[in-house]
Amino acid sequence: MNGLKFEDVDVLHTLAQIVEIHTRHYREDFDQDKELIRHMAESPEGEDRNLLWMSRICGTYCLSEREVYLQRSSSNRIWNYYHEQTNDTILAYALQLKGIEEGKVTGSIYTLDYHEHVERLKGLICPIARIAVRFQDGTETIIPYQSYNRQMSALKQAHGFPEAIRFLPESERELAVILRRERMKRDYYAEPGNIGEYLDSLKQETLRGRMDEARKRTAALKGRAGSRSVPER
Repeated sequence: MNGLKFEDVDVLHTLAQIVEIHTRHYREDFDQDKELIRHMAESPEGEDRNLLWMSRICGTYCLSEREVYLQRSSSNRIWNYYHEQTNDTILAYALQLKGIEEGKVTGSIYTLDYHEHVERLKGLICPIARIAVRFQDGTETIIPYQSYNRQMSALKQAHGFPEAIRFLPESERELAVILRRERMKRDYYAEPGNIGEYLDSLKQETLRGRMDEARKRTAALKGRAGSRSVPER
């Protein structure tokens, strides 16, 4: 679980620099991340301020850490998906938001080994029992997870589209214990890092990676050219 932690940083500015260095396509994904992060930084619920974020070659994702630990939730599926679906480097981070100071979202950023985190997560996820929903007309209800899809069509017709959805585990206490334990371990083992030095190292790694890709493409082109047979006269 060893990694780096950067405390009391400008979260959005730091993540924007990571996107600039590592994410080549679909950088507009980060616009949605920024809105979510700023919204969660203003939340009175402490749990809302714990997020997981990833930077991929093609896009970014920002997810509720709590929901990532809930089996078959959309956040859990998204976080796990790239573990076996791509060979691209995934830069993953845990965010602990402190709040908004002078217009800036402040907090701590922890580096994660993405693939190690996904493997560890497999033994920690909690089943979903119910789903709490708030609709456009203000109606709030709790639906059993197994009948959620079956009931939602009628509920949307009666109350409008859902404005807020919250997954409820079989044991809220068990989930709280898992999250508290994982965060304590993460904080205990993480070494304080210098964000400037870390970003410089990312730039160097990215440059080396792109040079390696260029060399491989050149070698492949030369190989194809050399394999062409000379036509007989």
